[in-house]
Amino acid sequence: MNDLLVTLVLVLGLGVVVVRRRSFAIALVAAQSAALGLGALELAGERSGEFLVAAVVLLVKAVAVPALLFAVLRRTRERRLVAAAAGPLVRLAGAAAVALLAAALVPPLGTGDTHAEQTAVALVLVGVTVVIARRPALFQLLGLIVAENGISLLAISVPGGLPYVIELGALLDLGLVVVVAAAFTRRIYGEFGTGDTELLRGLRD
Repeated sequence: MNDLLVTLVLVLGLGVVVVRRRSFAIALVAAQSAALGLGALELAGERSGEFLVAAVVLLVKAVAVPALLFAVLRRTRERRLVAAAAGPLVRLAGAAAVALLAAALVPPLGTGDTHAEQTAVALVLVGVTVVIARRPALFQLLGLIVAENGISLLAISVPGGLPYVIELGALLDLGLVVVVAAAFTRRIYGEFGTGDTELLRGLRD
């Protein structure tokens, strides 16, 4: 996979740590998933038909998961921005330190692409950092998706690819979003006695 594209995937993951608004974070995760899909599609010509299917699954995920997340966002407007425990620069420094530590300490994993290996492990750790550092539930869900994108990157980097890992990861992401959407919907109904989202129009992202 192209080194520039791999680096872009990591930068987009770090962006989720920094941004304040959930809508921006969803857009960054969508761009990250699309970059992974394009990278996989670039490699598909040299690999099996199953890998081509996995590449298409990644591209579909880049559209479907963000669409579902934006639907959840519309149902869960916040009255004000939820303050993070630390400022954006502190969060970025912490996540960058985790990524650099991963690059320094992770031994070769045998894929033949050291840069992709180190980036994949760094992404998993950055995703965990998002879950720890961000309070809103939607951000924590995005952190899990960033971590799963790291696993997908590693699956792409393996010679011949691991298409079943990519497909299972996409299925997991969709399942998580549906579960969270259902939980938020029940919460809204419990608070307002109706599923009418118009009652949330006065709230903020």
